[in-house]
Amino acid sequence: MSVISRLQRLTGEGGKESGGQAGAEQLSRLRKRVDAILSRRPEGRKAEAPPPARGRGVPLEELVPGGETANEAGAFFCAHHVAAGSSRHGEWCIRDLAPLDMSRLAVLANDPALRGLDYGRALFLDTETTGLAGGTGTVAFLIGLGWFEGDGFVTRQLFARDYAEERATLLSLQELLRGREFLVSFNGKAFDVGLLAARFIMNRLPNPLAGLPHLDLLHPARRLLSHRLADRRLGALEASILGFEREGDIPGSEIPQRYFDWLRRRDGRLMADVFKHNRLDILSLAALAARLAGLLDTEGEKSQYHPGDLLAAARLFLARDCPGEAVRLLVPLSGCTCTETAREAGRELSLLYKRSDQWPAAVAIWEEMVRRDGEDLFALVELAKWCEHRRRDFRQALALTMRACSCTGRLSPDDRADLDRRRERLERKLSPFSPSGAS
Repeated sequence: MSVISRLQRLTGEGGKESGGQAGAEQLSRLRKRVDAILSRRPEGRKAEAPPPARGRGVPLEELVPGGETANEAGAFFCAHHVAAGSSRHGEWCIRDLAPLDMSRLAVLANDPALRGLDYGRALFLDTETTGLAGGTGTVAFLIGLGWFEGDGFVTRQLFARDYAEERATLLSLQELLRGREFLVSFNGKAFDVGLLAARFIMNRLPNPLAGLPHLDLLHPARRLLSHRLADRRLGALEASILGFEREGDIPGSEIPQRYFDWLRRRDGRLMADVFKHNRLDILSLAALAARLAGLLDTEGEKSQYHPGDLLAAARLFLARDCPGEAVRLLVPLSGCTCTETAREAGRELSLLYKRSDQWPAAVAIWEEMVRRDGEDLFALVELAKWCEHRRRDFRQALALTMRACSCTGRLSPDDRADLDRRRERLERKLSPFSPSGAS
């Protein structure tokens, strides 16, 4: 059957009545399936429909604060916005976002080079591109930048109104990077910075981003928040961590098509909400950096933070080889009202004390854990180890091991095998025929 015949059969044209009726029913079912799929929009929010194709377009300058600017490579559109210190972004007042503690940002980035830098010289970066997969054919048509200035936050957006203006936006980015000491992004290491590096190469320009210290907030956000948030996209973090809800925001997956439509129609209504989406992303970067840095404040008030987040912060300190800071978070957590968090904090704290030979402190934690839960496998095993290897009290060590063996519902095959080996060893040591038993 030819393609034309198949189409006629599907649409009900040019065939027998029965075939046409069947094709129409099949087409109806197909349309329903397509509608069902389209109703499940990415990012869970319904954006405003783009303007109709017909009719006179609206100039971009009437909808976005900014205008045409030029450099030696040509002209482009530049938008400028200042969030005053008194304005809010979710639960945060803009003036309260700064100063950012650079020692905490260094821990978040796992880069000691950030410790000696100035937060005021940070450049917050987010791009909107012609594709989400990257590659040399993908263009960053909108480069969003932000920085702290006084008690406010400045956003500048460099927009290539067509492909010919890309070089001009890249030259402007080079200029704005002068004097900046480090970048802050969300997934920028994997996407934005690599894409921009490729565009600088394609335009035969030196890459000013190379070697610049970079705090990519995606990675510490995962380390600190994945225990309770399955979705760690920036939009989800805004709602859960920053208390910020977007209304009528355009999904990121639709932005490339908006730009392609703009290239054909030059209607500012197509791009206005893309500019807003990008600007809010940059503001959220600043707020998220402040929020995550606050989790690492070992001296500040902690009642506003989720106990599990603070436990994750303590573990991040341990991973960054900062045991002192970890202890300052773990001590209060080990006595908190959240049972599971208290147990995990006590476990981490006791192991820290054990590694530093602070045995009385470690033993006190294990004994308290057993008092709370007589079948706490971890605490029973650690106490048994202490009795065997430090106190040389094999009888007490065996008694504790037998208690641990009775925790049948909590034993994995590996746990059972380890306990059996420990029990057999202790029984040999207690045997009157062993050297230790004879003594």
